[in-house]
Amino acid sequence: MAQYILGINCSGFHSSACVVSPTGRVLVAIAEERLSRIKQDKSFPRLAIQYCCAAAGITLADITDVFIGWNPAPYLLQPQQSLADALQNRGKLAQFTLNELAALQGGVRGIGQTLTSHQGATMRLHYVDHHRAHFANGFLSSGFAEADVFVADGFGETTTGLLGTATADGLQELAANRTPHSLGLFYGAFTEFLGFRPNGDEWKIMALAALGNADTYYQLLRPLIQVHDLTYELDLRYFEFFLFFTPHYYSPKLVELLGPPLAPGAEPTQREWDIVAAVQRITEEVVFELLRNLHARTGRRRLVLAGGVFMNSVLNGKLTQHTPYQEIFVGATPDDTGISVGSALYGRHYMLDLPQPAAAASTHNFYGSPYSTQEIEAELERRKAVYTRPADVATTAASLLQEGLVIGWFQEGSELGQRALGHRSILANPTLPNMKSRVNASIKYREAFRPFAPAVPEERQHEFFNLPANEKAYFMEKVFTLLPEAQQRLPAVAHADGTGRLQSVRAADNPLFHELLVAFEHYSGVPVLLNTSFNLNGMPMVESPADALDCYFRSGLDALIVGSFLLRK
Repeated sequence: MAQYILGINCSGFHSSACVVSPTGRVLVAIAEERLSRIKQDKSFPRLAIQYCCAAAGITLADITDVFIGWNPAPYLLQPQQSLADALQNRGKLAQFTLNELAALQGGVRGIGQTLTSHQGATMRLHYVDHHRAHFANGFLSSGFAEADVFVADGFGETTTGLLGTATADGLQELAANRTPHSLGLFYGAFTEFLGFRPNGDEWKIMALAALGNADTYYQLLRPLIQVHDLTYELDLRYFEFFLFFTPHYYSPKLVELLGPPLAPGAEPTQREWDIVAAVQRITEEVVFELLRNLHARTGRRRLVLAGGVFMNSVLNGKLTQHTPYQEIFVGATPDDTGISVGSALYGRHYMLDLPQPAAAASTHNFYGSPYSTQEIEAELERRKAVYTRPADVATTAASLLQEGLVIGWFQEGSELGQRALGHRSILANPTLPNMKSRVNASIKYREAFRPFAPAVPEERQHEFFNLPANEKAYFMEKVFTLLPEAQQRLPAVAHADGTGRLQSVRAADNPLFHELLVAFEHYSGVPVLLNTSFNLNGMPMVESPADALDCYFRSGLDALIVGSFLLRK
């Protein structure tokens, strides 16, 4: 019987699902929010599971094993319901019995369950430690036979990350930080202090850091987190994210130290810029020190990073300069979106003991299901949209972009994760000085300080960026300094500090988008485009042709290219 595996993330952040083939290849993966159209949807990924099965050409009956990227075993020691509760709703007996038996044993390491359908099909359920799922999503996608590993996020079951070293045989965990000492929530507390949403807006304050002077608050804030070999400790007097009964992630003592927090929606000032600049520098220093200590312990040259902390692309771009590691892999989905993939890969390889297919490092995350030309045209007709079908969409798009039009670009299967990489993108001409403010104000409807990413053909990136040797950024996962001439030529994608969040576009993975970049050079002189996600502020990235049309008609987009069809306003 073919062994299809389902991976699920239902940890409360970025619910998602994926299906892995009998050969161990990821067939399809998607976040629940793309289908429900609820930003950062935290519900069980019911729609995502249905989508993945349909795209893989299977039904739930074909799924032999399900891996969930959160292990409930540590939570079973203290039963919360009585037998009377369970008898009133006998579906609760399964949880009640687990709780009571685990408590009698003094704790358990893992749980296994089996569902049997009326037709006799069996589905085994397995639970994977959250940080082990993060580890697998990174390491088993890296192409490395061996590497050191650093996982860091807000929190897992009882810890906030791990450091270790891995081979094909498994992970040797060398250290783990126990909750509440969290690097992710350290950053999240300041996200809230500066008027933004913790566990959602951290990339906004990362962008703000470029405007500030880190020296102003550095000495005041540096003692709040201290490194001890492979672990770190927060001064918990300044934080309250671990207390369920308090309203904020930060404590009154932090307010006493820094003054009043910025009200949500208020405009950040130099004070806020300086605070976050110090927080960004401190976060970087802590990571650098931990990694130097890890390298001193193992001597390895390769490193894999995973967990939400490593969505910090500014930090990621500095790692080869500030640590001894020569090859560093940060995948497309280090945040919880990737837990569905990571739990499936971890379970298949390390729990079911099935061989991992030999593969090079992952260079794309196009795991959505493509829409056919017929499906796209049917939606255009249903909406009574006026459209044409140009003979060459890349050349047509390049010409429109050179004219200064902002285009919605919808092609093939969608990207898994938070970043658009040329399949669900909004594109614009980066050589126009007013383009950044125009896209922020009239199309994305977001803060004016937030930068946009430059997409560049992989083979041409050294012409525009000051890059360490062999560096690439297929997933917009790293920020680098633009060369002085590029800063002048590409004002719409040059941030305030002269940096840009690079997307290295690989022709083998993304041929049409690569063709578009080359075509744009014929008109503009540069094979670079401003690339941002195809959505509006507060809206999930578009998934279907219907979503693309909704976003197009609701925004200031000038044109839409969906598959081979062109719409213009």
